[in-house]
Amino acid sequence: MLKKIIKQYPKITNYILLTLVLSIFGILCYKIITLEIIGEKNSDEKYSILDKVIHKVRCNDERNIRLRELKPNLKNYRTPPRQYPTLENKQYLLQTDGNGFITPALINKNPDLQIFFLGGSTTECEMVEEKYRFPYLVGRILEDKLKIKVNSDNGAKSGNNSLHSINILLNKLMPFNPDIVVMMHNINDLSTLFYEGTYWNKNKVIAPISCDLKNKSKYVKQDQWSVNKDWQERVLNDPSQAQKMILDFKQNLKIFIAIAKAKNIIPVLMTQANRIESDPDFTNERGEKASKLYQQQYVKFNQAIRDVAKQENVWLIDLAKLIPADEKYIYDVVHFNQAGSELVASEVAKSLSDLVTKQKITKLNKTK
Repeated sequence: MLKKIIKQYPKITNYILLTLVLSIFGILCYKIITLEIIGEKNSDEKYSILDKVIHKVRCNDERNIRLRELKPNLKNYRTPPRQYPTLENKQYLLQTDGNGFITPALINKNPDLQIFFLGGSTTECEMVEEKYRFPYLVGRILEDKLKIKVNSDNGAKSGNNSLHSINILLNKLMPFNPDIVVMMHNINDLSTLFYEGTYWNKNKVIAPISCDLKNKSKYVKQDQWSVNKDWQERVLNDPSQAQKMILDFKQNLKIFIAIAKAKNIIPVLMTQANRIESDPDFTNERGEKASKLYQQQYVKFNQAIRDVAKQENVWLIDLAKLIPADEKYIYDVVHFNQAGSELVASEVAKSLSDLVTKQKITKLNKTK
């Protein structure tokens, strides 16, 4: 029967066979070029041949230093990822001005005191109403107390570590002539070093060097942190690696301080308020051994901030000691709800008021 059909319709039969062969060939070619290949030796990042071709065509092999800032003129409504007892299950507005600062921003044209806050999501405060986010609220408290015009602006972004904040300080904040720059980091630096091994990593989300034109759409659904089994083995079994993390973090804190001082800016360090240090059941979902080391390192990172502040003789606001480790103020392990943000604002304003009074750093009596 089949032979009879082939003889009766030879052209159609040949067309069908050719189509079938080409389809199989095309599928095989696609499978080959999309096979994951190791990008670099000892790297956990994997790229397909197709990824590499697209990257070369679209980016022309150009690399860029990534400025991890919130997009200027952004307007997003965000809801809590899951219900927390001390968070309202509603949409929270997060918007920025034309410079990528979280609004309200730069409210005084000629302020007597210009303060910037840098950090990650704990400074961003996305699950807090706009006017109750502590970086903004600090300025309002200081204005009332000191009777001067104060801008206290939020240059944080979720996921940022201290290297990103150093970049923002140097390349974004300088034109605004800051008097004080306050930086709070811990957990993002710890995660970067704990999972990636270095600040100068190849992570598609946080790497300091990237190609902005590369298609990122398929990466946003991936876990931000790589699972490099070889590196995790070293971290968990080699005490020197844990010590190196602390040293790397301290070095970044010192770089931040040095840049600020070189530009006649007062650097202020803050420890991170949290519920990690006191939680006997803390887990980072990477196993009991990894969770225990992560918790220990977190405690040491906060201590590293205290140590560097003392060594470098800079102002310290010890939020880890000032803010109770209670869900009344911290809704998960490190993020503030509105009550927490208001309490932080009160403590930070009190400390900065002492700093301003002691060092007389307003523009009314200071030459930049």
